[in-house]
Amino acid sequence: MNQNVYRRARGVGTLEVPRRLRQLLPVVAFFAIAFTVDMITGQRYSSAWGSAAIVASVIHLVPAIRPALVALGGYAAIWVTFNLGRAFAEDIGLAIAEPETIDGWERAMFGGKLPSASMQARWFDAAQGGMHDVLLSLVHASFFIMPFLMAGMLWWKRRRHFRDYAGATAATFALGLLGFVFLPTAPPWMSDPGEVTRVTHHVLEQSAGFSLGGASGGDAFWFEPNDLAALPSVHVAATVLVFLAARRLGTLAGWLGGLYALLMTLAVV
Repeated sequence: MNQNVYRRARGVGTLEVPRRLRQLLPVVAFFAIAFTVDMITGQRYSSAWGSAAIVASVIHLVPAIRPALVALGGYAAIWVTFNLGRAFAEDIGLAIAEPETIDGWERAMFGGKLPSASMQARWFDAAQGGMHDVLLSLVHASFFIMPFLMAGMLWWKRRRHFRDYAGATAATFALGLLGFVFLPTAPPWMSDPGEVTRVTHHVLEQSAGFSLGGASGGDAFWFEPNDLAALPSVHVAATVLVFLAARRLGTLAGWLGGLYALLMTLAVV
């Protein structure tokens, strides 16, 4: 107790924030020096001075950020390993069904028409995309961002839950790989190109003005390693994990996570 009183008397308990700010002061100095030298030299070597400031900042901050780099680097490695496995899943030759098998089951369950085709017939106009198309396309694309943001948030706010989240992601991806190996599944835009459009690609093509995969939109992005991996949906699975993790951050975060998972499910279909 006397030691705690002594520490408080010296202000030790109040130095945490200033100490972190002091760690950033050299970073500010690096960029200030780089900017000053760049102006003096007539901005002839802007990229070189900026790169030098970035390198110096990283070297300075590595001791402070090493634990986060190790943890988040491990989480990223789970994703890289999964995508490498996914790339070769359809080439292993252990499939127990044809790529259109799930397509046939869905047609039998929904009156002979795919749910994606029914929804697009009602809500999607290829000639003029609506705001809901843009919104759901952004939700669909957020799959590449939100899981990593959640990992970072857990590491920052709920570090004791970060390991659970990373482990759940690894287990989910492992199950997904089993699905891709034994039941390769063609997505609706590939199995029924006459009725189903790959909406996210279509919206991006309209807004960006370039082609992402031919006139039909049936080809995959160049960074998509396996077309026949529609089941299970990793988009939905990873988003549900985001929802489950968000519940540990509070009630509001849980509700927002649940809404996000529902929107992703709708966007995928």
